[in-house]
Amino acid sequence: MNLLKKGYYLLLVLLLSITVSCEDNEDGIDTIKGLDFNIATLNSKGNKVGVLPVSAYGNGSIVYTVDFGAVAEDDTDEFRTSGPLVTYDYPEETATYTITVTGSLDGVSDVSITKEHTVTYSVVVAPPVGGGNPLLGVWKFAPEAGAFGVGPEKENVSWFSSGIADVTDRACIFDDEYVFNADGTFQNVVGTETFVEKWQGVAADACGTPVFPHDGTATATYTYDETAGTIKIEGKGAYLGLPKVVNLAELTAPADAPDEITYIAVLNGDVLDIDIEVGGGGFWSYKLVREPAPSIVGTWKFAPEAGAFGVGPEKENVSWFSSGIADVTDRACIFDDEYVFNADGTFQNVVGTETFVEKWQGVAADACGTPVFPHDGTATATYTYDETAGTIKIEGKGAYLGLPKVVNLAELSAPADAPDEITYIAVLNGDVLDIDIEVGGGGFWSYKLVRE
Repeated sequence: MNLLKKGYYLLLVLLLSITVSCEDNEDGIDTIKGLDFNIATLNSKGNKVGVLPVSAYGNGSIVYTVDFGAVAEDDTDEFRTSGPLVTYDYPEETATYTITVTGSLDGVSDVSITKEHTVTYSVVVAPPVGGGNPLLGVWKFAPEAGAFGVGPEKENVSWFSSGIADVTDRACIFDDEYVFNADGTFQNVVGTETFVEKWQGVAADACGTPVFPHDGTATATYTYDETAGTIKIEGKGAYLGLPKVVNLAELTAPADAPDEITYIAVLNGDVLDIDIEVGGGGFWSYKLVREPAPSIVGTWKFAPEAGAFGVGPEKENVSWFSSGIADVTDRACIFDDEYVFNADGTFQNVVGTETFVEKWQGVAADACGTPVFPHDGTATATYTYDETAGTIKIEGKGAYLGLPKVVNLAELSAPADAPDEITYIAVLNGDVLDIDIEVGGGGFWSYKLVRE
């Protein structure tokens, strides 16, 4: 079977061996019932997809053919499996594919079902460590007097400057974000409200709904020339500071927005001083400050409250089962477990001499007890936090967040089945980390972790 297609199709089978029965149908099955499959996106780029076929029988006799629908008819991107998760790396582009799963069993007719899956490809580039582009990150106006103003020369705002009261009165512009991404793209993130002015067609200068093309929808890039001390923003409607200020002019209508603007820039660590000449001997000046990057570095535990972990039909829904307030005491051995994200990219499960173990791990009953390998904290593991994609990937057999049995599209039935990596959906809000993970069959486990 050709597993490498046209130089870029790669099918990775998370399977050590597959045993397929070719003998007569001994189960007396006359038709394949309940054929279905679950689909999950397994990387931050969006192009690595996992498929887990299931049926009403699940006894290993049925053979599933998974067609990922990504290549021409004279080629193949199919794989036959008796049930384990299979994954496929689609081309690095946004596209919709039809995935087909066919169930086959000796002596009965094949059954096929299809589902459409859209790959939304996203290039995620981590900021360089110890060098590279020093402009990367999210910037805002400095929350202080003189954050923006105009005067007869650079860094001179004697004609007009914002005051300390404007930090509150014009909060809708002080929370606007100017985002320099590692891939060279630039974004204005203005939200549902920013400061708009009469030249944009509104009745009065005030906080209000952003006006196109200065509403954050521009597709834009930037070029930072540190030697020349300039930042060039390319993209109609993209800007730094105030949208009306362009090279040698101030706009009188939104439609007059230019395709590019070049700013004079002086970067000093997390402070960016911007100047731009508007003609007539005038210069606008802005002081921007870099926002601290969200970090998951630290030690985390289950929140000591009801609903700290549970399962339900969708993300953040624990209607099928959730931990109660009594579990904080009754299962204290899991509420004191630590999930440690180190600054060097390593990850640790610190479970101590006792944690909550379950029968699938080979113990007699679900209860506090001695940790079971490989979920005993001995795993050598790393983590990757992708804020843009909203994911945390834990790599290392036996390393996990929340509950050890819960992995992508499945729940473990034996410790030896622990995968080499698990990817979680993650939302970080200060010292609270909300985690979700799809386990197949339409179910999601959810965890609430708090930073120590």
